[in-house]
Amino acid sequence: MVSIIVPVYNTGGSIRKCIESLIHQSYEEIEILLIDDGSDFETAAICDSLEQEYGKLTVYHCKNQGVSAARNYGIERARGKYIFFADADDYVEPKMLEVMVGIAERSNVQLVIAGYYFDTPYLKRNNQIYECIEQKVATIKIESKEQLKNELVYLWDSSLMYNVWNKLFDLEIVRDHNISFPVGKGFNEDRDFIREYLKHIETAFVTEECFYHYIRENDLGATGIYRSDMLAIRKEEFHCLKEFFDDFGIYSVKAREYVSREHFDRIVGTVENIFHSNMSNREIKCKIQKIMDDDDTKYAMMYAKPKSKKMKVMYLMFRTHNVDIVYLIMKLIYLLRIKYPVLFYKLRQSR
Repeated sequence: MVSIIVPVYNTGGSIRKCIESLIHQSYEEIEILLIDDGSDFETAAICDSLEQEYGKLTVYHCKNQGVSAARNYGIERARGKYIFFADADDYVEPKMLEVMVGIAERSNVQLVIAGYYFDTPYLKRNNQIYECIEQKVATIKIESKEQLKNELVYLWDSSLMYNVWNKLFDLEIVRDHNISFPVGKGFNEDRDFIREYLKHIETAFVTEECFYHYIRENDLGATGIYRSDMLAIRKEEFHCLKEFFDDFGIYSVKAREYVSREHFDRIVGTVENIFHSNMSNREIKCKIQKIMDDDDTKYAMMYAKPKSKKMKVMYLMFRTHNVDIVYLIMKLIYLLRIKYPVLFYKLRQSR
């Protein structure tokens, strides 16, 4: 009934917790496709031992091509009515599939969306102690294309649509429309898949229950490493999201404000990312000035309405082109992320 696709790359023993949380689901009609994306010997051996230990698990060893290629490989070999995606360093609650499949079958919907837990470590040197921050909205049943169109901005704004791992997809729809993950992309592959899937459905169910534990380590994520192309990535995100809403015929003031606020949020994150580099203070300030002067930043500034006090302050500093103050604030935020990750992510949620 459900094919669970888990790409894995050099995770070592941490994958066992993920696999065991899937194997021990209260819902038993599952197959797990563990796609080894060219991992080292240790991880590959652990995958093989898990396959020997659990009959519902099949390991596929592939050459390294990235998470998108690994997921696409799994989609091609899936046999279930539904597909679910999990990342190898995360884990799920025991009744997740029982509830999500039950919703899909009873409500006859083409997509099930659940809440999730954002797990961040209390201490930098002790990643076993986590704060679980819930990300959810009240239950919604979507029964038509028009209703889906009306709810989309709200759902994206609620941070439920960015990732594939809190969703149950209909495999037939995926295959009928050749929906796949973009190979070679280091960012936003989940969003591309979800946006394409949404174009071909009319019904969905959003449950307020949370099941998936997304493990966020302090500085191991993509945004915790300096990327010289981060501004280009955020600009592409901005245009893709704007075009997505346009394709759906969503031209509302609400949509324009959300897309602008989302881009401004990402721009602030782009400035914070610069502090992960080895640039001098002068070079960082020059980068900040360039970001402020970008046309997409100016567009976002015209329509965004920041919600939190922090973002309102940042918005004012950007409007007045106060590079020195932006530098000081973002340096503090960078240090906050390093020293107090739980507080950092709680503040980030309030944006």
